[in-house]
Amino acid sequence: MNLKNKRSAVQLWLLILWTATTRICIGQPDWTLDQCLDYAAAHNKELLAGRQRTTVATIATSQSKASLLPVVSGSASLDHYWQIPVQVFPGELLGQPQGTFIPVRLGTPWMGNVGLKADWSLIDVAGWKQIKTAMLEQQWKAGQNLSEQKLVSKNVRMAYYSAALKQQDYHTAEIRLQDFRESHRLITLSFDKGITDQIAVNQSLALLEDLSDEAAGVRAAYQQSLLDLKFWMGFPFADSIRIDTSSISITEAAPPTGFNPQLLPDFVQDSLSVEIAGSAYVQSRAALYPKLSVVSGYSRLGFGSEASFITRSKWFSSGYVGLRLSVPVFDMPRMHHQLKKDKESMLLAQAEREANISSANKAFLTAEINYSRAKQELASLRAKETLAVENIRLSTKKLEKGIIDMMQMKQLQDELTVIRSKRLAAQLQSLIEIVEIEYLQGH
Repeated sequence: MNLKNKRSAVQLWLLILWTATTRICIGQPDWTLDQCLDYAAAHNKELLAGRQRTTVATIATSQSKASLLPVVSGSASLDHYWQIPVQVFPGELLGQPQGTFIPVRLGTPWMGNVGLKADWSLIDVAGWKQIKTAMLEQQWKAGQNLSEQKLVSKNVRMAYYSAALKQQDYHTAEIRLQDFRESHRLITLSFDKGITDQIAVNQSLALLEDLSDEAAGVRAAYQQSLLDLKFWMGFPFADSIRIDTSSISITEAAPPTGFNPQLLPDFVQDSLSVEIAGSAYVQSRAALYPKLSVVSGYSRLGFGSEASFITRSKWFSSGYVGLRLSVPVFDMPRMHHQLKKDKESMLLAQAEREANISSANKAFLTAEINYSRAKQELASLRAKETLAVENIRLSTKKLEKGIIDMMQMKQLQDELTVIRSKRLAAQLQSLIEIVEIEYLQGH
């Protein structure tokens, strides 16, 4: 492939790349950070599941409260005795010698029974404690959902900032590519005039392809950052999205200082876990208390020699009402092991809360250190990037004057690529650390 064909192929490839990039933006509204956060709050899959868990916990609390109401059950039976049961009576009742027994079949081939039973707990300490535990679990689910909202918000912000920076980096890479295409045109023109040789043209074309590859890599990173943003937003992967970089300031603001454990996103949830464990221990102790309930029942009994007795024979009624007292006397699993287990679980919940606070404190201090380092590095890299851009501008001016030094030009382009990559990483790192610090302090 000669030089002209190579140049045409590169230009065609750039045109296709640019067209594919701009097509996704035509007719699409730009998304601000606030819009992304609002969309995530309504569509994130984990938050939707969390709201459903909260609904289930609310129903469970209502179910526990309903246990205080009477329990009424009905029953009905129809039995056919193809052999009527036998009862044995003392023979002396019918004038037989003492010590003898007379078998008598009692009943009829067909018998039926219908009835109602009611049970209403008057004193059930364990049931009362269960209601408190269920209410705490409902609050825990609500706290979990709130914690997940903060986590999703943090991840959306991180993904948004990453996409914003990589979008800017992609646009910069495209501008660099376009600028060097002009430089390559000048080198080719110098070759046509006999000022330079084929080696310089080949080196220029190789550098142009390197910049094309770099732009394609930056574009892929930008697309990956948009994919991350869509995931945390709950946005359809097949739909395109374009963010509004003009609505945010990429300049880093100072994050909050000072660690307060009560502002941690999981602190309320961890504290509720301690309360739930304590309530479970109290509930296990309450299960050893006596239970008093009112019981009542009503039934009707019918019988006959044929199944038609249901409508033809008389039904006999009976009913009762009374008190039932249940007192645990000996139950080793509940009286010893369950109590011991619940007590240790309560201590475990307290220890886990303290461990989480310590871990979060370490993460907070680490984020402060990383932010300070990234901020210092960012200032240095910005200064270096300014110098690198200026060097390329001066090199281009030399090229316009017919002074061609491809080794220097490639070195300057590589230098700018490395510095810009480091600057982007430092800038993104500083933003991530700010978001992390704000997340750990309830923002």
